[in-house]
Amino acid sequence: MDNLSEIVRGGTFCLAKAGLEIGGTTSQVAIDAPNSVGIDFAIKGVLYNKAEADDVFTLSGDIQTALYSCLYLLSLDKDGTAHCTQGKEVLTAAIGGTPLEWPVADADCCAIGAIRVDAGASAFTPGTTALTGGTVVVTYYDFFAVPDAPIVS
Repeated sequence: MDNLSEIVRGGTFCLAKAGLEIGGTTSQVAIDAPNSVGIDFAIKGVLYNKAEADDVFTLSGDIQTALYSCLYLLSLDKDGTAHCTQGKEVLTAAIGGTPLEWPVADADCCAIGAIRVDAGASAFTPGTTALTGGTVVVTYYDFFAVPDAPIVS
């Protein structure tokens, strides 16, 4: 599908930039939408809103190996409950030959963004290790929908 006109009914999309950033608790993620009123999103064609908030998402999943990169998909359900889906880790130096694939959102959830964590010399523990300083490099992505191509660099 390359065109929204191809959607006959329904659709799951984020309709406003989430402004994902490090939370007040440095191991968590906040929503700091540029519009100052939160984000609107649709799940199966029905609209919902999530207000801006600190510490909305806590990353979850297995411990990420040192020197590896991983994507963490951040999504919301109709009640505004945060969900985190950890992707498959890839040796950072091998990205390109082995792309980082986007994880799939939980059922009945709208992906609003993702975080790429490049672990340095130490392992990264989701939900515990700070998303700043130390040996991690973190990149935030705001979504309309999950990108159709993996990350190759």
